[in-house]
Order: sequence, then C-alpha cells, then structure tokens
Amino acid sequence: MLVSELLLQKTDAPKVEALFNDFFLKYPTIHDLYRAKITELEKILQPLGLYKKRSLRLKSIAHEVVEEYSGKIPSDREKLLELNGVGDYIANAVICFAFRKSMPIVDTNVIRIFERLLNVHSLKKRPRTDKEIWIIAKKMLPKKNFQDYNYSLLDFASVICKDRKPDCQNCMFLKNCNFGGKYIYD
Repeated sequence: MLVSELLLQKTDAPKVEALFNDFFLKYPTIHDLYRAKITELEKILQPLGLYKKRSLRLKSIAHEVVEEYSGKIPSDREKLLELNGVGDYIANAVICFAFRKSMPIVDTNVIRIFERLLNVHSLKKRPRTDKEIWIIAKKMLPKKNFQDYNYSLLDFASVICKDRKPDCQNCMFLKNCNFGGKYIYD
C-alpha cells in the first residue's frame, strides 16, 4: 500500500496501473526494493514522470523500513510521517487501507468534492495542509465502513467529479453542487 501511494503521487492512476504489475513482479517485497538499483527503478518509473525523484524516494523509504523497522511498514502514524516523502495523506491512506484503522484521507480530489458539494474553501496555498479541511474530513468519516467511504470518495472524484470536464449530468449530487452543473454544456 505504501509503495502504491508513493507511485500515485502527482500521477494519474491509469499511468500507474500500466506499470503496476511489472513493478511488483520485479520488486514484490520491501527487501527487493531495498536491493534495487536506482538505474533499474528509474527505467521502470520513467513513464510516470518525476522518475529520478520517485526512484530516490522509494529507495530511501525501503532503506528506512528495512534498517529501522526490520522490513515491516510501521502502522503508527507518527512513524510513517517520519519516512522520507510520507505526508498526512499517505500516512492516513496506509493506516486506513493497509491496517484497517479509521482514518480520514484528504488529497486534491477530496478537497475538490468538499469545495463543490459542501462549499468548503481553504485560504491556504496548499489546501491539503489546512487543518480545518482535515477536521471536516474526520467528522464526515463514518464509524463503520470507513474504508469503503474513503475509496468511494477517491472513485467519485476520478469517475464523476473530475477536475477537468466533470460528468455533472451523471452526478447524483447535482442538485446540491455549488457548480450546479455548470460543466454539463462545456
């Protein structure tokens, strides 16, 4: 889960999906990633863009996990946040999806849904760092089925409430949307 989230950073899911199987066949464990050569990683990750930075980050995290945690991804949020390149979203996503603990997730897609459906706007330059948005996300997180809820936010944002050309006419929330279907006729 941690590696998947790192691959998805600043990248569309279909790009990651195209190389996902090859990547995980070559590096099925964190130990395999730890032993990987940077040049091999760069070659595999090149289609994603930012491949040099991504390769170094993956190697660094693999090194930290193997050396400091005996090859086990930490389930503690604070320990995850100490890993190079892991921020609030990735830490919470790993805890929620891999360790099945209740955690809200906030990324640009979730923020877009909150803006359009809840009229919540951050004044921060990087809204994903806005504590108020995280508080709202936590309040909205159901006690049960929190994983399904988080996945549904991500799926809704990728299929219907897209950044460019959202599918407003097929949106079940159209009447409650602050954009009011402005994209239907674009």
